[in-house]
Amino acid sequence: MQQAFKLALSMVLLYWLALSLNWELPKYGALAIALISLDTTGASLSKGIMRIIGTTFGLGVGMLGLALFAQDSSLTLVYHALYLVVIGYFMQSSRYAYAWLVAGFMPSLVWATTYGKIDYAFSFATFRYLETTAGVVIYTAISIILWPQHAGDALNRHGQEFWQQFQELFATYRHQLEKGELTDDAPAKRAKLAGTLSQMLSTIDAAYGDTPSVASRKRAWESFRVASRATVDAMEPWQQSIADCRQLDLDRLLPQVHSSLETLQQRLARIESLWQARSAGEEASEPEDGDESLLQWQELKLVQDSGVRLSHLERAALLNFASQLNLLHRTSGRLLRIMRVLSDLSPVKELDAHALPTDLYRPPRWDAARFTFGLLPAVSFIVGWFFWIYVNPPTGPSVPNLAVSFGLMAVRTPMNVLRLVPIVFIVLWGLVAPVYFLVMPRLSTGPELLSLIFVFVFLARLFLVGRLTALRSVVLPAFVVISGISNNQSYSFMGIVSGAMLVLFALVIVGIVQTLMGSMKSEQTMLNSVRWFFSGCARVTSSYAWERHGNRTGSQVQRKRYLDSMVLPASAKVQALKKRLDYKQFPDNSPDKVQQLDDAMQSIVNRLQALENSQHEFANHAKQLPDSFAVVTDRLRVSLQSVFERWAKLEPRDVMNDQQTELKQFTHELESQFDGLQANSEQSEFDDEVLASLYATIGSVRGLVDAMANAQMVLNQINWNQWATPRF
Repeated sequence: MQQAFKLALSMVLLYWLALSLNWELPKYGALAIALISLDTTGASLSKGIMRIIGTTFGLGVGMLGLALFAQDSSLTLVYHALYLVVIGYFMQSSRYAYAWLVAGFMPSLVWATTYGKIDYAFSFATFRYLETTAGVVIYTAISIILWPQHAGDALNRHGQEFWQQFQELFATYRHQLEKGELTDDAPAKRAKLAGTLSQMLSTIDAAYGDTPSVASRKRAWESFRVASRATVDAMEPWQQSIADCRQLDLDRLLPQVHSSLETLQQRLARIESLWQARSAGEEASEPEDGDESLLQWQELKLVQDSGVRLSHLERAALLNFASQLNLLHRTSGRLLRIMRVLSDLSPVKELDAHALPTDLYRPPRWDAARFTFGLLPAVSFIVGWFFWIYVNPPTGPSVPNLAVSFGLMAVRTPMNVLRLVPIVFIVLWGLVAPVYFLVMPRLSTGPELLSLIFVFVFLARLFLVGRLTALRSVVLPAFVVISGISNNQSYSFMGIVSGAMLVLFALVIVGIVQTLMGSMKSEQTMLNSVRWFFSGCARVTSSYAWERHGNRTGSQVQRKRYLDSMVLPASAKVQALKKRLDYKQFPDNSPDKVQQLDDAMQSIVNRLQALENSQHEFANHAKQLPDSFAVVTDRLRVSLQSVFERWAKLEPRDVMNDQQTELKQFTHELESQFDGLQANSEQSEFDDEVLASLYATIGSVRGLVDAMANAQMVLNQINWNQWATPRF
């Protein structure tokens, strides 16, 4: 109720100010309030600032376009289309996507509004900027004065939930290691932790705006952002490696494993206690050793004289397990150091030596898939332009302009815009039109009109919550735009009909473009995502060429690009799509089978990440190994790449079985190579570190092969032809 009151009061104050000063376009200030109103002051302020920045830049680009190409329609079309290509591409990878979105639709809005009356351009730009800024300032001021909800408080809550869930998931994986079974709730815990992490990281940006204690330590919080993601990412490859060596006698082979796990658990508990103290505003306790016992740990190493005879592949699995656990130790250790800085127990300069690189999760500069997807607004604008030219609807150039807005929305939040058609029409004719035609004409004074605005906005904010929040984002803008409240108020049935036609034309245009650029059917999108996923896996595998004489840094960058642009997004899309599939229409592909497909793909993702971690260490020693070993590993790489490529073509039947003979031959050859390496090691030609890194890498490869074998069984269960059948 407090949030509803603040939003309604802000809207009333904006309209009172605009009507008192006789502003031309009060709807734009009200629109800004409706769109930036979020639960916390910091989040609203952050979004408001992004709207002002986007408006400023977009108005400048729009005015420049009028100055250069107002007399040439073809150049105007090219100018706006090229601009939208740039906006659509960079918006997808930016933390400030909302600013890009506003900057994207503003130039076409300037053009459409001033078409045929270019002398009005400066006045429009001035009032648009003035009223947008006024809306942001008014709502931010009200949020600060009345019942302020600081993003820092939300950050504390999300962080507390995150650390509790992280420790629960770690305890689940530790139970798997010690008891030999993974509890059924592990997938749910993983998904819940990922959601909480996303909430926590997004809240950090909002906390910069309204929580001084967070803003003053922005550098440390940015390091925390990277380290927390790295620690979560390190957990899954370690969990995947547990099953590979669960049957081995870890107490004799890795006697430090239990003490290492205990240290890790104590470190996580210490991080949580520091977070609780910081959240409560209390001074964190400093142990006598300055947490050195938790910051320092002995890396797991295989006991050579354990008396247990291991095959080469068992040794590889064991060392891969140790390597992944050591990585989890390193990332969590960095996280503890950062928490000590945030708790004022350590100086900020410690981050220089121990923090992870800030660009660890920065997307690649060039991504063909992102470029293709980002073309939607530009293509929609072009189609809307020719629709306006040749059909000449009564809404005029507003059609291509609104098509840009919907296209940008679909890029920022992937959706099928055609589904908005019934929602928009229900809102327009069921909620807004009755108020516009039956109530507003009966109001004859300013206080009556402002009272109506307050009641409508208050009720919309009060009742449209939870799952209906998205509906609120349609109701309030529709009310503001359709009502057109100003000192020159008029009521027109044709006005609302034209508005409905405008929305219909724009949505249909964007929907058609979406369909032509890529199917919007859930099952078709699922097929394309699976293909894209395995194509990315094939490319990642192909880049693991022998780096002895190659460009090691270039290969790492290439693999990261394929992981970030193909493998990870496709896996995330499958997770989202499984909730939208029509299982009744496709009975052969039950929810259980789709869940198994999702799990199999996620397992491959974790194995690829584990392989990358091992490869990073192994690459330092590759030049010490003989060329004969390179020949074997390259053949293995080509074989695995071939499997992924055939899966990408949806040829899942017995692909792995076809490779079994070859894989067994590779196993025998690797055994022979290892025998030779051990003999050379005894002659001091190779040190133990070289062999350990090599074994860990082979263990990661073996884990990937096992994950692929499991994926083969899952893929054979899916009826791909049923999903591939076109339907309308």
